[in-house]
Amino acid sequence: MAVPILIIDPGHGGNDPGGGSNSLWLEKHLVLQISLYQAERFGELGVPVTLTRRTDTTLAASDRAEIVRESGARYCISNHINAGGGDGVEAIHSIHSDGALARRIVDAISTRGQNVRRVFTRTLPGDRTRDYYFMHRETGGVQTVIVEYGFADSPGDDITQLQTQWKSYAEAVVMAFCRHIGHPYAPPRAVSSGSTGGASGRQPEVQAAIGVVVNGAARGSGYLIDNVSYVPARLLTELFGATVGWDGSNVTIRTDNDE
Repeated sequence: MAVPILIIDPGHGGNDPGGGSNSLWLEKHLVLQISLYQAERFGELGVPVTLTRRTDTTLAASDRAEIVRESGARYCISNHINAGGGDGVEAIHSIHSDGALARRIVDAISTRGQNVRRVFTRTLPGDRTRDYYFMHRETGGVQTVIVEYGFADSPGDDITQLQTQWKSYAEAVVMAFCRHIGHPYAPPRAVSSGSTGGASGRQPEVQAAIGVVVNGAARGSGYLIDNVSYVPARLLTELFGATVGWDGSNVTIRTDNDE
Protein backbone atom coordinates (compact mmCIF):
# COMPACT_ATOMS: atom_id res chain seq x y z
CA MET A 1 0.00 0.00 0.00
CA ALA A 2 1.36 3.41 -0.98
CA VAL A 3 2.40 5.80 1.76
CA PRO A 4 -0.34 8.45 1.91
CA ILE A 5 0.46 12.01 0.93
CA LEU A 6 -2.73 13.13 2.70
CA ILE A 7 -4.53 12.10 5.87
CA ILE A 8 -8.13 13.29 6.32
CA ASP A 9 -9.35 13.85 9.87
CA PRO A 10 -13.11 13.76 10.51
CA GLY A 11 -13.21 15.82 13.70
CA HIS A 12 -14.70 14.55 16.97
CA GLY A 13 -16.47 11.15 16.97
CA GLY A 14 -17.82 8.61 19.44
CA ASN A 15 -18.64 10.23 22.77
CA ASP A 16 -17.66 13.65 21.36
CA PRO A 17 -20.46 14.87 19.06
CA GLY A 18 -18.73 18.18 18.30
CA GLY A 19 -19.89 21.72 18.98
CA GLY A 20 -21.00 22.24 15.38
CA SER A 21 -24.17 20.25 15.99
CA ASN A 22 -27.83 21.24 15.90
CA SER A 23 -31.27 19.63 15.73
CA LEU A 24 -30.60 18.51 12.14
CA TRP A 25 -27.18 16.87 12.49
CA LEU A 26 -24.31 16.01 14.79
CA GLU A 27 -21.01 17.47 13.70
CA LYS A 28 -19.23 14.13 14.10
CA HIS A 29 -21.59 12.51 11.57
CA LEU A 30 -21.57 15.30 8.98
CA VAL A 31 -17.78 15.63 8.94
CA LEU A 32 -17.40 11.85 8.67
CA GLN A 33 -19.73 11.92 5.67
CA ILE A 34 -17.64 14.69 4.09
CA SER A 35 -14.38 12.89 4.85
CA LEU A 36 -15.44 9.49 3.50
CA TYR A 37 -16.62 11.16 0.30
CA GLN A 38 -13.29 12.95 -0.08
CA ALA A 39 -11.30 9.78 0.59
CA GLU A 40 -13.26 7.94 -2.11
CA ARG A 41 -12.70 10.76 -4.59
CA PHE A 42 -8.98 10.98 -3.86
CA GLY A 43 -8.79 7.23 -4.41
CA GLU A 44 -10.47 7.60 -7.79
CA LEU A 45 -7.96 10.30 -8.72
CA GLY A 46 -4.96 8.25 -7.62
CA VAL A 47 -4.00 10.38 -4.62
CA PRO A 48 -2.71 8.16 -1.76
CA VAL A 49 -4.91 8.96 1.24
CA THR A 50 -5.85 7.65 4.67
CA LEU A 51 -8.14 8.77 7.52
CA THR A 52 -7.90 9.15 11.28
CA ARG A 53 -11.25 7.37 11.60
CA ARG A 54 -13.73 5.69 9.27
CA THR A 55 -16.49 5.04 11.79
CA ASP A 56 -18.10 6.77 14.76
CA THR A 57 -15.08 6.18 16.99
CA THR A 58 -13.92 8.10 20.05
CA LEU A 59 -10.41 9.52 19.63
CA ALA A 60 -8.56 11.35 22.38
CA ALA A 61 -6.69 14.43 21.19
CA SER A 62 -3.34 12.75 21.82
CA ASP A 63 -4.37 9.64 19.87
CA ARG A 64 -5.68 11.68 16.95
CA ALA A 65 -2.50 13.73 16.78
CA GLU A 66 -0.37 10.58 16.96
CA ILE A 67 -2.27 8.96 14.09
CA VAL A 68 -1.61 12.03 11.95
CA ARG A 69 2.01 12.36 13.08
CA GLU A 70 2.82 8.71 12.38
CA SER A 71 0.83 8.41 9.15
CA GLY A 72 3.72 9.27 6.85
CA ALA A 73 1.51 11.88 5.18
CA ARG A 74 2.77 15.31 4.24
CA TYR A 75 -0.62 16.99 4.59
CA CYS A 76 -3.68 16.71 6.83
CA ILE A 77 -7.15 18.15 6.25
CA SER A 78 -9.15 18.22 9.48
CA ASN A 79 -12.87 18.61 8.76
CA HIS A 80 -15.21 20.48 11.11
CA ILE A 81 -18.49 22.38 11.35
CA ASN A 82 -18.35 25.69 13.22
CA ALA A 83 -20.55 27.20 15.94
CA GLY A 84 -20.87 30.59 17.58
CA GLY A 85 -23.36 32.41 15.40
CA GLY A 86 -21.13 33.32 12.45
CA ASP A 87 -21.54 32.58 8.78
CA GLY A 88 -19.24 31.22 6.08
CA VAL A 89 -16.25 28.96 5.63
CA GLU A 90 -13.07 29.32 7.68
CA ALA A 91 -9.67 27.66 7.37
CA ILE A 92 -7.01 27.65 10.06
CA HIS A 93 -3.36 26.93 9.30
CA SER A 94 -0.25 26.67 11.45
CA ILE A 95 1.75 29.77 12.30
CA HIS A 96 4.66 27.91 10.70
CA SER A 97 2.82 27.54 7.36
CA ASP A 98 2.50 30.08 4.57
CA GLY A 99 -1.26 29.42 4.45
CA ALA A 100 -1.28 28.75 0.70
CA LEU A 101 -3.25 25.50 0.96
CA ALA A 102 -5.74 27.00 3.42
CA ARG A 103 -6.42 29.95 1.12
CA ARG A 104 -6.75 27.68 -1.91
CA ILE A 105 -9.32 25.53 -0.09
CA VAL A 106 -11.39 28.52 1.02
CA ASP A 107 -11.26 30.06 -2.46
CA ALA A 108 -12.46 26.78 -3.99
CA ILE A 109 -15.37 26.45 -1.57
CA SER A 110 -16.35 30.05 -2.24
CA THR A 111 -16.81 29.23 -5.95
CA ARG A 112 -19.50 26.76 -4.86
CA GLY A 113 -21.58 29.58 -3.34
CA GLN A 114 -20.37 29.60 0.26
CA ASN A 115 -19.42 32.86 1.96
CA VAL A 116 -15.84 33.31 3.16
CA ARG A 117 -15.37 34.32 6.78
CA ARG A 118 -11.60 34.17 7.17
CA VAL A 119 -8.31 32.30 6.85
CA PHE A 120 -6.24 32.66 9.99
CA THR A 121 -3.74 31.33 12.54
CA ARG A 122 -3.80 31.39 16.34
CA THR A 123 -1.03 31.19 18.93
CA LEU A 124 -1.00 29.89 22.48
CA PRO A 125 -1.73 32.61 25.03
CA GLY A 126 1.60 33.85 26.35
CA ASP A 127 3.68 31.99 23.75
CA ARG A 128 3.57 33.42 20.24
CA THR A 129 6.00 30.74 19.01
CA ARG A 130 3.50 27.86 19.42
CA ASP A 131 0.22 27.05 17.72
CA TYR A 132 -2.99 27.20 19.74
CA TYR A 133 -4.66 24.14 18.16
CA PHE A 134 -3.24 20.73 18.99
CA MET A 135 -3.83 19.59 15.41
CA HIS A 136 -1.15 22.08 14.41
CA ARG A 137 1.00 21.90 17.50
CA GLU A 138 1.22 18.13 18.03
CA THR A 139 1.15 16.63 14.52
CA GLY A 140 4.87 16.98 13.83
CA GLY A 141 5.92 17.90 10.32
CA VAL A 142 2.49 17.22 8.82
CA GLN A 143 1.01 20.41 7.32
CA THR A 144 -2.48 20.51 8.81
CA VAL A 145 -5.36 22.71 7.67
CA ILE A 146 -8.50 22.82 9.81
CA VAL A 147 -11.53 23.46 7.60
CA GLU A 148 -14.74 24.81 9.15
CA TYR A 149 -17.30 24.44 6.35
CA GLY A 150 -19.92 26.70 7.92
CA PHE A 151 -21.86 27.38 11.12
CA ALA A 152 -24.40 25.01 12.62
CA ASP A 153 -26.09 28.00 14.30
CA SER A 154 -25.67 30.52 11.51
CA PRO A 155 -28.17 33.39 11.32
CA GLY A 156 -27.49 33.36 7.57
CA ASP A 157 -27.78 30.54 5.04
CA ASP A 158 -25.12 28.12 6.29
CA ILE A 159 -27.58 25.59 7.72
CA THR A 160 -29.41 25.12 4.43
CA GLN A 161 -26.16 25.15 2.46
CA LEU A 162 -24.51 22.54 4.67
CA GLN A 163 -27.55 20.29 4.29
CA THR A 164 -27.77 20.57 0.52
CA GLN A 165 -24.26 21.51 -0.64
CA TRP A 166 -21.93 19.52 1.63
CA LYS A 167 -20.86 17.26 -1.23
CA SER A 168 -20.11 20.22 -3.49
CA TYR A 169 -17.98 21.78 -0.74
CA ALA A 170 -16.22 18.46 -0.15
CA GLU A 171 -15.47 18.18 -3.87
CA ALA A 172 -14.11 21.73 -3.89
CA VAL A 173 -11.54 20.67 -1.30
CA VAL A 174 -10.55 17.68 -3.44
CA MET A 175 -10.02 19.98 -6.42
CA ALA A 176 -8.07 22.53 -4.36
CA PHE A 177 -5.75 19.93 -2.88
CA CYS A 178 -5.01 18.33 -6.25
CA ARG A 179 -4.14 21.71 -7.70
CA HIS A 180 -1.98 22.55 -4.69
CA ILE A 181 0.20 19.46 -5.12
CA GLY A 182 0.14 19.59 -8.92
CA HIS A 183 -1.87 16.37 -9.29
CA PRO A 184 -4.28 15.95 -12.26
CA TYR A 185 -7.87 16.62 -11.30
CA ALA A 186 -11.14 15.69 -12.98
CA PRO A 187 -14.62 16.16 -11.49
CA PRO A 188 -16.82 13.15 -10.83
CA ARG A 189 -18.74 11.92 -13.85
CA ALA A 190 -22.39 12.98 -13.64
CA VAL A 191 -24.81 10.42 -15.10
CA SER A 192 -28.55 10.68 -14.58
CA SER A 193 -30.23 7.95 -12.55
CA GLY A 194 -31.18 5.04 -14.80
CA SER A 195 -29.15 6.48 -17.67
CA THR A 196 -26.04 5.21 -19.41
CA GLY A 197 -24.96 8.68 -20.46
CA GLY A 198 -27.66 10.02 -22.75
CA ALA A 199 -28.92 9.07 -26.19
CA SER A 200 -25.45 8.10 -27.30
CA GLY A 201 -25.22 5.54 -24.50
CA ARG A 202 -21.91 6.93 -23.21
CA GLN A 203 -20.81 8.99 -20.25
CA PRO A 204 -19.87 12.64 -20.90
CA GLU A 205 -16.15 13.19 -21.38
CA VAL A 206 -14.74 15.43 -18.67
CA GLN A 207 -11.68 16.81 -20.43
CA ALA A 208 -10.30 19.31 -17.92
CA ALA A 209 -10.91 21.72 -15.10
CA ILE A 210 -10.82 25.29 -16.40
CA GLY A 211 -10.03 28.56 -14.69
CA VAL A 212 -11.99 31.80 -14.96
CA VAL A 213 -9.75 34.88 -15.14
CA VAL A 214 -11.21 38.41 -15.20
CA ASN A 215 -8.91 41.39 -15.74
CA GLY A 216 -5.91 39.27 -14.94
CA ALA A 217 -7.26 37.90 -11.65
CA ALA A 218 -8.38 34.30 -11.03
CA ARG A 219 -12.05 34.42 -10.05
CA GLY A 220 -13.17 30.80 -9.99
CA SER A 221 -13.28 27.58 -11.97
CA GLY A 222 -15.42 25.35 -14.14
CA TYR A 223 -15.12 22.30 -16.36
CA LEU A 224 -14.65 21.43 -20.04
CA ILE A 225 -17.08 18.60 -20.81
CA ASP A 226 -17.50 17.27 -24.35
CA ASN A 227 -15.84 20.47 -25.68
CA VAL A 228 -18.37 22.68 -23.87
CA SER A 229 -17.28 25.02 -21.05
CA TYR A 230 -19.39 24.85 -17.89
CA VAL A 231 -19.07 27.61 -15.29
CA PRO A 232 -21.27 28.04 -12.15
CA ALA A 233 -24.16 30.42 -12.77
CA ARG A 234 -23.58 32.09 -9.40
CA LEU A 235 -19.99 32.91 -10.35
CA LEU A 236 -20.89 34.53 -13.67
CA THR A 237 -23.84 36.52 -12.38
CA GLU A 238 -21.93 37.90 -9.39
CA LEU A 239 -19.00 38.86 -11.62
CA PHE A 240 -21.43 41.07 -13.55
CA GLY A 241 -22.86 42.62 -10.40
CA ALA A 242 -26.09 40.64 -10.34
CA THR A 243 -27.58 38.25 -7.79
CA VAL A 244 -28.64 34.69 -8.47
CA GLY A 245 -31.44 32.66 -6.96
CA TRP A 246 -32.72 29.10 -7.33
CA ASP A 247 -36.39 28.32 -7.85
CA GLY A 248 -36.62 24.64 -6.95
CA SER A 249 -40.31 24.34 -7.79
CA ASN A 250 -39.72 25.36 -11.40
CA VAL A 251 -36.11 24.15 -11.61
CA THR A 252 -35.08 27.64 -12.71
CA ILE A 253 -32.11 29.91 -12.06
CA ARG A 254 -33.13 33.56 -11.76
CA THR A 255 -30.78 36.55 -11.89
CA ASP A 256 -31.47 40.16 -10.95
CA ASN A 257 -29.54 43.35 -11.57
CA ASP A 258 -30.71 46.70 -10.20
CA GLU A 259 -28.68 48.70 -12.74
